[in-house]
Amino acid sequence: MTQNIFNVLTQRFGADTILYYEQTSFDPYIIINPEDIQSICMYLRYNPELKLSFFLNLSGVDYPDREQITLVYHIYSMALKTTCVLKTSVSREFPELESIESVWKAAGWFEREIYDLLGVSFINHSNLKRILLPEDWKGHPLRKDYREEPVYHDMETTRNNLLETNR
Repeated sequence: MTQNIFNVLTQRFGADTILYYEQTSFDPYIIINPEDIQSICMYLRYNPELKLSFFLNLSGVDYPDREQITLVYHIYSMALKTTCVLKTSVSREFPELESIESVWKAAGWFEREIYDLLGVSFINHSNLKRILLPEDWKGHPLRKDYREEPVYHDMETTRNNLLETNR
């Protein structure tokens, strides 16, 4: 089904927007141009043939060697019982992407988590603020170069390394 979605999207948006299709044994995925995330998601949700009306998940992976953060969107059609996986990447230096909260309201919570843990800003998000960490927390813990401060509000944050304990 993902191959079919790739073909439909390529016809509708063109090869400059729909960049690549990867057939994997677990989750085939489509790589898309980040500037078009909202229009693609809108099309997927409201296309009567695809019926991808349920937003499952948004996750992110930091790739410092590539200077990018990759975002992975999982969308589901309850009517057709099919899943679509979209991937897109943003720069680590200026991590911004259009919010899809207006397409799927539930995506707003996932975008807040990505903002909190990876530092990606979602343009036009209705309430983009930290969701897991305090507002005054420094940094984004899922970035691979993140180093936790040794003290936070007079509390030590360092812990023993359980892999280096004496036996």
